[in-house]
Amino acid sequence: MTGRQTEALRLDVGNVRGDQWCGVCKAYTGFTASLVAMGVEGVTVVGTVTGCIICDDPDDPEAHRG
Repeated sequence: MTGRQTEALRLDVGNVRGDQWCGVCKAYTGFTASLVAMGVEGVTVVGTVTGCIICDDPDDPEAHRG
């Protein structure tokens, strides 16, 4: 093996869809993203990640809004 290594598998977020309704904070701050795995054989959708930029903010100490 040479000094250069290649990635066999890489996880990435693709196709983020924002401005979705969040039922917790009652605002269009939700998002959905596809979790994809990129490998030598191609790209595979592994799953879906959903969240809210207000409710899921790790820097905000307030746990509940709305």
